[in-house]
Amino acid sequence: MKRLKSYRHTFNSCCVAAGIQALTVNLAPLLFVSFQESFDISLTKLTALITVTFLVQLIMDAGSAKIMDKIGYRTAVILSHVFAATGLILMATLPFAMSNSYVGLMIGTIIGSIGGGIAEVIISPVVEAIPDENIGNMSLLHSCYCFGYLAIVLITVGYFLIFDKNSWQYLVLALSLIPIANGIFFFFVPCSNLDEQRGESMPVRDLLKNKRFYLFFILILCAGACEQAMSQWISYFAEKGLNLSKTVGDLVGPFSFALLMGLGRLFYGLFGKKIKLAKILPIMGFACLACYVAIVVAKQPLFNLIVCALCGLATSIMWPAALDLASRNISKGGTAMFALLALGGDVGCTLGPSIVGYVSDVSEYGLKGGMAVAIIFAVLYIVAALMVRRLRKSDYSQMLENKLDIN
Repeated sequence: MKRLKSYRHTFNSCCVAAGIQALTVNLAPLLFVSFQESFDISLTKLTALITVTFLVQLIMDAGSAKIMDKIGYRTAVILSHVFAATGLILMATLPFAMSNSYVGLMIGTIIGSIGGGIAEVIISPVVEAIPDENIGNMSLLHSCYCFGYLAIVLITVGYFLIFDKNSWQYLVLALSLIPIANGIFFFFVPCSNLDEQRGESMPVRDLLKNKRFYLFFILILCAGACEQAMSQWISYFAEKGLNLSKTVGDLVGPFSFALLMGLGRLFYGLFGKKIKLAKILPIMGFACLACYVAIVVAKQPLFNLIVCALCGLATSIMWPAALDLASRNISKGGTAMFALLALGGDVGCTLGPSIVGYVSDVSEYGLKGGMAVAIIFAVLYIVAALMVRRLRKSDYSQMLENKLDIN
């Protein structure tokens, strides 16, 4: 097969990679009830699977930026697919081959999370480095994460309508073919890097001295916590907390959550240039806060699931908007900036669902008690978003005074 010349193929492959990242993060939570029934695993141990998923991604975020610049973007992307596929294969096989099934699940989770962590760091700069501005689009890329999640929900629902819950391992094996195929495809697409497009990137030590960077770090941390605290537990909440069937619970819960999140990111990707992010982000934060409060207070199951889905819309552009604003304000940030912001996002992705799970396990109110504690992330996000808005106003005033353009 000859090398492809169009960067459209690169962008399309990155979009599939974003969907694969959604697969490594969200497949296990959709199978939590099956894991419990197959291996008698406690809620605390299920929570540990989520925690480990994001802790491994944190490690990859923190240590991979320099390595990826050395080995190249293409090699890094292909490696992410290798680890993702291997993790899925091990998740499907090791629990049945080992005396301790939970350890088998954990090993598969760790290997797959390495792939997800590499993808999270490298996919955004690959798209950002596409020379044709009409092709690369950060929000459209991240909408593919949502639609990947959506596809996973539909596939699992369809699979369990036909097959028994205890045959979940065959579904996982089949899904491992996706990263294998896309990893092979990416070998043939054109691939640039940020240094080629923007010149030499800012050293990490200079990036860490930039006060703006910490504001975007906090913003994406809270965005990850708000998103994943809901995303990781909505399927379990629907089945166990609201006593709905697997099919109904996943269609009304995770499916609707992913659909509205994907549509929000798609809208932002298509019309984002006309949206003033600094004004819209606080509104999204308040909408997310309202959703969490409603879930904690309301007692009607159907209303709870509708609010869970609306939370997907409220959190939809939080993550890509933070990356977008950081890229505009720190144009020389390079791969290191994307890696560190991914680190911040994964800190939030770890804290949010982990706190919900551990608090729920000891709270007399169950998952509602865990969701109540997660409200703090929505409040912190609102504070950070308001600070970003003040930053943009300050920049505009300075531009008028100095008659200089700003990013």
